[in-house]
Amino acid sequence: MAATRRMKSSIVIIAAAIAIALVLGYMQRDLILLRLFDRALAQAMADRPFADDGMHILFCGTGSPLPSRDRAEACTAVIAGGQLFIFDAGEGAARNLMAMGAPMGRARGVFLTHLHSDHINGLGNVALQHWVGSTARAPLPLLGPAGTAQVGAAFNAAYTLDAGYRTAHHGPAVAPPAGTGLAPRDIAPGVVHDAGGVRITAFAVNHAPVAPAFGYRIDWAGRSVTISGDTAPTPALIAAARGSDVLIAEMLNPQLVGRMEAAARAAGNAERAQIFADIPGYHLTPKQAGEAAAAAKVKQLTFTHIVPAVPPFMEGLLTRGAGDAFSGPIHIAADGDVITIGADKTIERTSRF
Repeated sequence: MAATRRMKSSIVIIAAAIAIALVLGYMQRDLILLRLFDRALAQAMADRPFADDGMHILFCGTGSPLPSRDRAEACTAVIAGGQLFIFDAGEGAARNLMAMGAPMGRARGVFLTHLHSDHINGLGNVALQHWVGSTARAPLPLLGPAGTAQVGAAFNAAYTLDAGYRTAHHGPAVAPPAGTGLAPRDIAPGVVHDAGGVRITAFAVNHAPVAPAFGYRIDWAGRSVTISGDTAPTPALIAAARGSDVLIAEMLNPQLVGRMEAAARAAGNAERAQIFADIPGYHLTPKQAGEAAAAAKVKQLTFTHIVPAVPPFMEGLLTRGAGDAFSGPIHIAADGDVITIGADKTIERTSRF
């Protein structure tokens, strides 16, 4: 009986202590929340360095023009030798680059695969973060197929007033007038960057009627990454990707898009159905991407520019057919993913979100 009373007394004391703690916690809730906020700020403001001896691939936008809450539009970045190279800049690209801790002050340029809206929508904010975020004193280079100079000039014009406001507000030391905007130029296939040990080669792909359209191969310190851009199957992709550590391929699943077309027609939306009928012809299917990866003898195949975007538990449907052609590792990238190719050529995938 005495033991039972002691146990009941202990329970009462513990319950009272919990109640008091809850009351005190509620009374101090603002202070607790501010401390949590300060802790989050400290983490957000701190550098999140990428190891200098690794080649890092940042997936800053893995979506498409089709709306997705979880995927920004097209953007892939590569950090090599401490330098940042950005490939395409769709809507949400800058937001994700900043959230991932990308060193925007060390950006050496944006390289466009083509001029579809979902590959250029975010250029203005990428240029802004490069400028004010790092006190840049020269515009961000923008390279891409014919028409890139026109696109870059239009973004510069659209952001002229904004740039003036920011310099007036923050001062020229923080927002140097010479560093605003983009320095655009049209390029042709071939080596388009060769400095600091990093070589970037543009190659033509088949995205007709969008032409010209490019893919890119990035080589550094014996490691290599090939980015397909948007393309139908083409021997040029296989030739460019040959021996790459990672092939980053866009991907459209024709079976699922076919179901979207049928649903649109059933709903009486003939125009939208026509769009779904048109798009498979100038994108890679999972099987075609797998065949290209196998023919090029790459080590790993990673999918981006996912069409359609589906919940994670359905992603197994997306890649069907790729594994029939390619026996190496295959994965679907998500925004925030980072693939690191180490000095020993090991390939590791992590997430910054």
